[in-house]
Amino acid sequence: MTYRAVIFDLDGTLRESNPHFMDALHATLLDMGLEVDPFKWRLTERWVHEYWAQSPEIIEDVRIYGQEQIWNRFLTRLMGKVGHPHANEEEVQAFGDHMREVFQPVSELTPGAREVLTALQNRHLTLGVLSNRGKSFGDELEKLAIADFFDFTLAAGEVGVWKPRPEIFQAALARAGVGPDEAIYIGDNYYADIVGAREADMDAVLVDWRRVFTDVPATRVERLNDILPYILE
Repeated sequence: MTYRAVIFDLDGTLRESNPHFMDALHATLLDMGLEVDPFKWRLTERWVHEYWAQSPEIIEDVRIYGQEQIWNRFLTRLMGKVGHPHANEEEVQAFGDHMREVFQPVSELTPGAREVLTALQNRHLTLGVLSNRGKSFGDELEKLAIADFFDFTLAAGEVGVWKPRPEIFQAALARAGVGPDEAIYIGDNYYADIVGAREADMDAVLVDWRRVFTDVPATRVERLNDILPYILE
């Protein structure tokens, strides 16, 4: 396949938080004296990706509790997933407060990102970023010193449609000026990125460096650099 455009997810794909969000959640649970079985935690990390990908669970939580309570609802469900299903409101609030206190992440460029973007730009491909963020994120790309690589960016909040809905991918394709068979999407969340891109009739590659999705039906790599053979002939 010859592509004219490559569209990237942002968080977890082009940039990472240090420490990683899941590692911070795990450390917070341990700080609270809540033990977590390693196998359950692996499954929980996968569930976290699914929850935030407009899952039925998050849709239900927003409907019942409102957007302002979504963080506490997420933490309540998380504690249940790892074996503590009877947490009360005070325990959940303490979890959230401690997490906010100790989790002070630094935004970092994913290893290999600059090399990949340079190689694609040198082939004169249209490059874009499509994120489920609520607001535009040009300042984040500037801080990472990669803004100049991209022809366009699109935050889901700008159009009010969120991955994995195919309409948000179609909006990105319109900005790229290409059809779905001329573009490929690169992301780290199987549920939001790969399922959504397929619904929009796009090809997609899953970047799974934490080995969360080792058994999903998708083109999968563990390093960002490894996407190049799927794009460049």
